[in-house]
Amino acid sequence: MVSRLAPIAISEFFNMSTTAASLKALHHLYLRLHDVNLKLEQGPKRIKLKEQFALQQEDKLKAVQEQITQLKKQVQQKNLDLQSNEAKILDLKGKLNSATSNKEFDIIKGQIAADQMANSVLEDEILELMDKIDAKEGEAKSWEEKIKAAHDEAKKAEQEFESVKDALDEEIAECNSAIADAEQIIPADLKVQFERLVRSHGAGALANVAGKFCSACNVMIEPQRRVELNSGRLVFCKSCGRLLYQDEASE
Repeated sequence: MVSRLAPIAISEFFNMSTTAASLKALHHLYLRLHDVNLKLEQGPKRIKLKEQFALQQEDKLKAVQEQITQLKKQVQQKNLDLQSNEAKILDLKGKLNSATSNKEFDIIKGQIAADQMANSVLEDEILELMDKIDAKEGEAKSWEEKIKAAHDEAKKAEQEFESVKDALDEEIAECNSAIADAEQIIPADLKVQFERLVRSHGAGALANVAGKFCSACNVMIEPQRRVELNSGRLVFCKSCGRLLYQDEASE
């Protein structure tokens, strides 16, 4: 059975191959530039996130320290109540010795017993509060250690970024220079259209044709456009507008 498709001339195949290779190289340069720019942008963001995490830890420490302050105030108040009751008991004991009747003696003795019971309760409450303070102080120490570790991590991230920043800047300059050379394949009358694509989509301004489909929008390329693509002409996807190239691996 004779094929209905005319064979591609050697010169057309050469043009197709050269154009595809040039556009593929340009696409890879834009992808590389995107990756390097991403690293350059993510460095400060990563540092800021770690610094914010450290500040969040500090807020948690402040909350625990405030709880400790309130607990200590409660202990102080209960100690004052305890001292007040002790003084009252001492005064009642003095009155007990000077009681003039059994009834008065029993009343004073009952007041002493009640105050002593109240003091026993206060002492238990004070001990319980002291245990809570000890636990909270241990928690505060733990937060202090976490805060130090978080600040150390932020500092480490900053140092790591500073150590690679110059190299990333140099790589961006190299990419931009290589892209300027590679873009010479774009004719003058298509420059504005392509630059608009780059501004809108960055590295996604170009897309390879996977089989018969645009890899960016997955829409089938019309037969006529595939013929133009195979002849080495620059072709833009009719659906998404990307500049297309035929990837030999998927051809």
